[in-house]
Amino acid sequence: MKKTIQNSLYSPVALSFWLPFFFLLTYFIYRHMAPFGNSTILTVDLGQQYLDYFAQFKHTVLQDPSAFFYSFSSGLGSDMVAEWSYYLMSPFNFIFLLANPTTLPDWILLVTLLKIAFAGLTMAIFLERALHLKGYIVTIFAINYPLSAWFISNDLNLLWLDTAILVPIVLLTLHKLLRTSKAWPFALSLSLAILSNYYIAWMLALFLILYLPIAWTNERPKQPLLLLLKVAIASLSAVLLTAWLWLPTLAQLQMGKTTHSAKWTLSFENNPAFLFFKLIPGSFDFNQMQNGQANFLVAPIIIFFIWAFFSKKSIRLTEKFFSLFAMAILILATCWTPLILLFHGGQYPVWYPARFSFFISLLAIILAARGYQPGWLPSILARLFFLAGTLAITICGSLQLNKLSYIDKPELLTFLFVYLLTILTLLFLNQHILRLWVLGILTAFFLIANLAMTLNHISYLTNKEYQSGAKQVSIVNQSLKQDNSWYRVAEGLGRTYNDGFLGSFKAGSHFSSLLPANSATFYRNMGQISGDSKVSYNNGTTVLDSLLSFKYYLDQSNDSSSKQTNTLKRSTRPDYQNAPIVASGKGWAIKKNETALPLAYAASNQALNTPINIRYPLANQERLLTYLAGKKAEILLTQQPLSMSGSYNLAKSENITGGVIQAVNKKEPASLLLTFTPTTDGAYYLNLGGAFDLSGVILTLNGHQVKQESGYNHTVALNLANDAKGQEQTLAIVLQKGTSKGYLDDLALYAFDKTQVQKDLEKLHTHPLKITKSSSRRIEGEMTTTKQQSLIMTSILYAPGWKAQLDGHTVATKQVASGLLAVPSTPGKHHLVLTYTPPYLMVGIVISGTFAFLLSLIYGYKRFFSLARSKRP
Repeated sequence: MKKTIQNSLYSPVALSFWLPFFFLLTYFIYRHMAPFGNSTILTVDLGQQYLDYFAQFKHTVLQDPSAFFYSFSSGLGSDMVAEWSYYLMSPFNFIFLLANPTTLPDWILLVTLLKIAFAGLTMAIFLERALHLKGYIVTIFAINYPLSAWFISNDLNLLWLDTAILVPIVLLTLHKLLRTSKAWPFALSLSLAILSNYYIAWMLALFLILYLPIAWTNERPKQPLLLLLKVAIASLSAVLLTAWLWLPTLAQLQMGKTTHSAKWTLSFENNPAFLFFKLIPGSFDFNQMQNGQANFLVAPIIIFFIWAFFSKKSIRLTEKFFSLFAMAILILATCWTPLILLFHGGQYPVWYPARFSFFISLLAIILAARGYQPGWLPSILARLFFLAGTLAITICGSLQLNKLSYIDKPELLTFLFVYLLTILTLLFLNQHILRLWVLGILTAFFLIANLAMTLNHISYLTNKEYQSGAKQVSIVNQSLKQDNSWYRVAEGLGRTYNDGFLGSFKAGSHFSSLLPANSATFYRNMGQISGDSKVSYNNGTTVLDSLLSFKYYLDQSNDSSSKQTNTLKRSTRPDYQNAPIVASGKGWAIKKNETALPLAYAASNQALNTPINIRYPLANQERLLTYLAGKKAEILLTQQPLSMSGSYNLAKSENITGGVIQAVNKKEPASLLLTFTPTTDGAYYLNLGGAFDLSGVILTLNGHQVKQESGYNHTVALNLANDAKGQEQTLAIVLQKGTSKGYLDDLALYAFDKTQVQKDLEKLHTHPLKITKSSSRRIEGEMTTTKQQSLIMTSILYAPGWKAQLDGHTVATKQVASGLLAVPSTPGKHHLVLTYTPPYLMVGIVISGTFAFLLSLIYGYKRFFSLARSKRP
């Protein structure tokens, strides 16, 4: 019993778990993070993206398993197997089954603590069992892994941590394979690493290529060719066993990320000399998070014993060479373009540079552990080197204090203090126990200082801010429970781009690293903001909302309580001002779009030839509607007059569309006033070209700000007025202080013919799909098509995984307007089944299943004959 308690609480391995856990917990309590105060652990992507995915994990596991394959809660709908492969395959996520939208930040904090702690645990196990390190030096070395700069600066990127936790186990099983010829533990651990996160697993594969020669020279296998073959077979086995997940993921990457080609050059992305400053504790901030140097800091004891490794005579020269080569490649990969792209899968990392840099820390710890000797005394050359290096970094750092935002005097003094004390400890403390205690205290102090100083540079979402947004998102589904039809919800109020996940409703926006290029293209063509990793449905129109089945709109209320939701406001939509309200509360109201079309309906075959022009999204919407209605010559959209009525602090400009507004004195705000008077009822929209940068620009209509995102490079359309016939409207374009000019790219005013739009939508309502069964990946129902409307049109985004069956027969799907799914049919009554299966999922399942079956046969064969031999007389 006593031994069990010791092993669980204060053995070297146990402490490698508990110390990082309590160090980080203490800091979270100090920062008053929920549930310990009024702050949260949420920051950047953790709060804006991952949290919503964790909510989707719970929804999929407990309510809708089909959402593992496809979800309509993400940007009109998207493949989910690839998203699970990147975001959600961590077993720690099962803890989130206990959470609800209100308590998610609390559980995220717990999961963060556990992941950091388990990284220390696996590192300690590796040091003990693979490198045969004994005693509490194991703890001193092991905690450097979970408390290294990479883990601390990326503690918010929870999805990457699982693979990092498994890396020491993968290396341990590799050593075991070279030592005992047992290949299955290596194949199993590598399989788990691939399943945990394919992206970090790719980096692990590259690291294993570098590490294999090191382990090889360390273990000195007696049958080198046979063992090399076993390593290759075990690695291939891991790849084949996980094909069911990575193969459909690869298919999605080919439709998204890999369509954006990176420029391969031989240049350096950053100055390698600045990497020395990353040895200073706390050398990290928001700027470094976006575009900085690699994070690989470990405690001084690790750096000093790397010298011991290279000076240790019992270690083979070949091992030292391969270790130096591996370290050089890893460091070079943090700054040299070809290696940066290689380690990041051919794409430049957007934020969080050098995402593999924990391998530098890991290799440093391994080399230090191999070089560790209890009574090691640095040579004179080593003393001079470390003393000169420490002073040089301190002096150079002090000279850069005004230039580098991520280091300051306390951080430099901490660096100098701990490095000098570590040198003195190694030189003058010869008593083993005392030396170990002092080195342990200095290491813990240095790592805690780095933890606190690093995280102090990061701001976090307050619990009040989070709860306000989460409550607003969650209320959508609760308010619309009575409506059992198929519909989407557009958001004039929102928390993130993935609100559909948190609120469990079908949404229009999405933020994902695996966003298909086809989705982004369709959004762009329809005037919605799109980019490499996000689509934002904030600029809808009465036409587009109806065509895409947006039956409801979450709007800000028009009373005094609207102030409560000001921070959540996403868009300005006067075209909903007279829409019926179906639910409301403090600061919010859900309004109904009475012309919204169902998921599928009968339309004209003309739609298959809908022309698209990237510069004119409103015209694209007009043509989509008229072609669907079989009236391709019909005109629904007209340009309206827009005139200048005044300006302030602006150079003279005679043009509106295509003109340039330039501030005379950019230290003062400048403004241009434009006026128009609607001649018809209905909605009026302002066309804004992609070259009109709204950063530093405010738009107001009649004194009220028009909410609009910035940071896009394509045309969008803003709703300015609705049902305001005969009422003069004043649009102000304000350049804020410091903004010198703006290019009024394609700036023009348009209006839809409200009466004709309604007539065309009514025509498309004539033959809707009556859904009989539905899930996230399967829609089944009955509908009728006619000679004039023989095309079954849907509001589903076109994707290769969608298959259609009409009356029991497979029918080839078609793409409309470069983005929407349609099914050709003959006139008459039909039974329609739409099913989504991720591309290559079945191929991957067959590969993995067949290989697993063959492995079981081989195991059974060996087991049978080994038992048979044991029973022979």
